[in-house]
Amino acid sequence: MPNISENNLLLTAGGDAKQPAETDDGGCFEPFIPRVPVPPAPKPAPKPEPPSFMPIINEVLRDYGIPPAATDATPDTAPPASAPAVGTSDAETAQPSETLPASVEAPLPPPRFATAIELFTWIKQTLSVQAHLPEDAAELVAFWTLSTWFQDALNVLPCLVLTGSAHDARSLLHVLSDFCREAKLLAGFGRSHLDALRCCRTNLISEPNLDRRTADLLGNLTDRGFLVVQGSYMACYSKSTAIYAGENPETHRILNSIHIHMVPTHAVPAVTPPWLQKLMQRVPVHLGQYRNQNLGNVCRWTWAPSGLSSETTTLATVLGRCIVDAPELRRNLVVLLKSQDQQRHTEMSDTSEAIVVEAILAFIRDGREQAYAREIAAKANRLLEARGETARLSPERVGHVNKKLGLRTRRLSQTGNGLTFDKVTRARIEELAAVYMMEDTPAETENLHGSQSAESK
Repeated sequence: MPNISENNLLLTAGGDAKQPAETDDGGCFEPFIPRVPVPPAPKPAPKPEPPSFMPIINEVLRDYGIPPAATDATPDTAPPASAPAVGTSDAETAQPSETLPASVEAPLPPPRFATAIELFTWIKQTLSVQAHLPEDAAELVAFWTLSTWFQDALNVLPCLVLTGSAHDARSLLHVLSDFCREAKLLAGFGRSHLDALRCCRTNLISEPNLDRRTADLLGNLTDRGFLVVQGSYMACYSKSTAIYAGENPETHRILNSIHIHMVPTHAVPAVTPPWLQKLMQRVPVHLGQYRNQNLGNVCRWTWAPSGLSSETTTLATVLGRCIVDAPELRRNLVVLLKSQDQQRHTEMSDTSEAIVVEAILAFIRDGREQAYAREIAAKANRLLEARGETARLSPERVGHVNKKLGLRTRRLSQTGNGLTFDKVTRARIEELAAVYMMEDTPAETENLHGSQSAESK
């Protein structure tokens, strides 16, 4: 049997790969892609024997009348003696002229590389075993891991944000260091570290006390179009990043990010069996082959999912481009991200910003042309009370929220400040309603746009 590379397993008679006994995983993982056996190298041609001087000597002897020595065959013409073939007749012995040269032997089939589905499955199941992730979280992390191998083909590099249990999050970062492209584990992160991190392509950061400034920097670094000023020059420092941002799930939000909350587990610390150790060594080899084979396709190919918010659509687009020839995986990606969209909407609906936007929308639907800050605060507090919330907003707090939302508060009269619902303000309110996923009923939408049309006339 020809030698098999360390990174490959054997095929069964049915064409499926089979793991050796020492790497048996109980059927948890699909086996690896076999490598086509390499034929043995052709035997080197025998070295030519040095020329014989016997013919010349015999000719000289003839000139002197001395007969040459009697031989059956001279060294120049005698064929080399061959060892007798065991169990082979003369008719079966191949003559030198009948031996095919190595160049015309039957061509070998090209090697088959791992597919996107196989790589995705190996990574997902390893994450489930090693990091104790639930299936949906393991799938999202597997999609992100594949994207780290195509960073030079993507304009947006999604950030993986981990919150919750510090121990479980760091265990996950350790697993990712085996699968992500040229990854480094980092204790802390700051702007001053950017130059030193040029040597790696994937940052795996533990920063439990993430501040807003660093979160904003990481969000900007997800977009390859933004440069960072360092001294007297500008440079692009964008790269794939995963960060543990602390226990609080409401940590400072990072733009273009996938959020995974790590729930503490009571599982016994995982002992890596030999078959899993070999798997974790081999998968990066197949990931590198997958990248080399599909980099051109990922650079050229575009994909636009639907039914998601604008930011989530961007994430789905770049992650989906890294999934080649696997439309079912891309559909699964959209379902997972849509679920995150809904979760994010639930979280955002309880914020002060969402309550204020909802209160302002109520005034516009009632046909109001303006509203005082105190009126908006009163409406927002009634909404909070209806939901069983005890928090309350003051007119001053409403003014600060309006400023944060990009809504310009002005002096309406001597009795106070507020908003005028002109064309620009209405357009901004519609944008905010889309961000917070506040869907209007048909009657409400007609009222909103009808008031806007009347104003434009």
